[in-house]
Amino acid sequence: MTSILNNVLNAMQQVIIEPVDEKLALFKLIGGSGLWATELLPLSTSQHIFSIDDNSPFLQDFLIDAQFIWNGTENSRVRSGFWTEVVANKKELHLEAIAIKQDEQNLLIISNQTEEFTLRQSTMQSARELSLYNDHLIEQNEYLHTRILAIFNKPYEQENIITALTKAIENAGFAVLITKNNFTTIIANTAALNLFKEDGSTIDKPSSPVDIIVQLLKNQLPEYERIIATKSSWDGELCWMSPPSTLKWLKIALYPVLDDLNEIKNWIIFANDISNIKYLVQRNEKSDLQDMLTKLPNRISFWQTLEKQIVSNVPFYLLYVDINDFRRHNEFYGHDEGDKLLVEMSGRIKSSIKTSDFIARVGGDEFAIILTDIDNQTCCEGVVERILDCTRETFQTSELENFNINLSIGAANFPHDAHSVEELMKFVDLSAYNGKKSKENSLQFYSQSMKDASRLIIEVEHELREAIKNNEFELFLQPIIDLELNKIVKAEALIRWNHPTKGMLFPDSFISIAEKSGLIITIGKWVIDTACQMVDKINKMGHKVKISLNLSPAQVFDENLFPHLHACIKNNKIDPGLLEIEITEGVMVDDYAITEKLLNKVRAIGVSVAIDDFGTGYSSLSYLKKLPLDFLKIDRSFVRDIVSDDNDKAIVRAVIAMAHNLNLGVIAEGVETQEQLDFLAQNSCNSVQGYFFSKPIEFSSFIMLLQNQKEKT
Repeated sequence: MTSILNNVLNAMQQVIIEPVDEKLALFKLIGGSGLWATELLPLSTSQHIFSIDDNSPFLQDFLIDAQFIWNGTENSRVRSGFWTEVVANKKELHLEAIAIKQDEQNLLIISNQTEEFTLRQSTMQSARELSLYNDHLIEQNEYLHTRILAIFNKPYEQENIITALTKAIENAGFAVLITKNNFTTIIANTAALNLFKEDGSTIDKPSSPVDIIVQLLKNQLPEYERIIATKSSWDGELCWMSPPSTLKWLKIALYPVLDDLNEIKNWIIFANDISNIKYLVQRNEKSDLQDMLTKLPNRISFWQTLEKQIVSNVPFYLLYVDINDFRRHNEFYGHDEGDKLLVEMSGRIKSSIKTSDFIARVGGDEFAIILTDIDNQTCCEGVVERILDCTRETFQTSELENFNINLSIGAANFPHDAHSVEELMKFVDLSAYNGKKSKENSLQFYSQSMKDASRLIIEVEHELREAIKNNEFELFLQPIIDLELNKIVKAEALIRWNHPTKGMLFPDSFISIAEKSGLIITIGKWVIDTACQMVDKINKMGHKVKISLNLSPAQVFDENLFPHLHACIKNNKIDPGLLEIEITEGVMVDDYAITEKLLNKVRAIGVSVAIDDFGTGYSSLSYLKKLPLDFLKIDRSFVRDIVSDDNDKAIVRAVIAMAHNLNLGVIAEGVETQEQLDFLAQNSCNSVQGYFFSKPIEFSSFIMLLQNQKEKT
């Protein structure tokens, strides 16, 4: 490294470090210096080759991402985002790191952003700077949230989990609290204790930070009960006033930590003091009742207006508008594009309602609208249709990428549905939440039946949780016959619920609720465990039969699925070639990148892959060429009428031909007659399953089928 370049690095407050061992855990300093670098990496001064100690947990976490880049084969880079390290004498360093792989050389560049951070803090006078600051808070929240969840999910850390959590949160630049499910504090970092010190308080035993936050949530959020009951996360602004002199605006984020039974075991709470931001916004915008981003009235203004509207005792409709998948949009396009969407969305909605109506931004991606001079549902539906029409038009990013969004809208009427601000807000929130499940444009009017349906879902979820505890599930097998060999070569595993009072239940009656509640992850693990045990038993009896498992979308997107599958195969000592996973077309469309990554891992260990219910979804045929697949399963809806319907005949022939051209096997589902079987055999279908051969049967009955087959050969 030349002296000139070294001087440049020092001037830019940067150091360059290179990993020097195969495990990428030892480093050497190859450029840059400075007191801050010595404080951050004390071992670099006394050792030519050094490690990064655990006093820098954020940097250690980033090295995990860095190693992924360094172990790759292509040129790439990954940024850490800003983080804060507390070094000797409680000095704070504000840092950013970049891991680079370029032409087979691995480098780590660490930049000291402390001067820039200090300057930004001292000159934060405009709304734009405040918005950028808020973005950094969001990034820090998301990073730390992910880090804390990772600690909770590591079994080997459970004995020292408190130590690990304490280390992770202590150096955060904002308040972090971790509680039990009943909001009893487990850990609170120093920033949390400092944030909630009450100015001039004469109380001997002031309230704890968690008690203050929970009370604020109860008092200021009508949706509080729904958030707790549905185990949802929430973020937004709350105002804390405590006489004689405490008044703070807080940015709060609340996240549940769920166990395998989808019950809350912990809450993670982040809190930031945004009082200065509020002060500057009020000064710059000349209003404390206006949303900084959209220029619409804010939540406080909305509540004041809603209270006045109720006092007037004139009938009206209240709408609650929620943007579906807004978090995913933010993650994909970035927070700046998310802000752009909110601004454009607010403008479109405002242009579609009367000037006498009132619209406000009441949450991150939520708007509330008071529709005046409307006292019947038909008129309300007309307004909502105008709102949906104006949002159906394509949106564009700053890079001119087109995208579309969907809205979930809840509606309630005053005075028919409720007589108070709190009740009206609860009801429209519940209505929008129910509509949100479809992920499409929806309008839900509040009704007693909706409340009853929600209660029924909660009851079934509770029964499912008990079923998991009591081992009430069974795995049935439906044979799949190879037409060339004329024998059973595979079986599809299908779950049944042996309900203690309702008898044997089919998946249609409970799987959708298991998916919505998150219990499908735990149930799916049981299915994998049981299937692996079945493969082992069948193999020991001398039969080579593959078992095929259906994966729900939630399982595909669960990062713990593959490790669990791989561990089950190893623990049961089975041939992975005797397992197959089935995914639907819709999963490929929802997130192609995640699906491809999982399927590559699965195929790499020898497990085969099938596309289930082919022809009923909306996937691009290009996915079939790109994804690592082995089989297509033709949906039973096409097989049912192949003898009499020329269209179905043409479709089935085309699918078989296409699959064979792509070197994929074809399995036809729902075969019930000899005529259907003859048609499929004549058109080179590889395998079939259906009632013509066997219904899904218990494991013992399936073994008998295999034994009978063996005796006949």
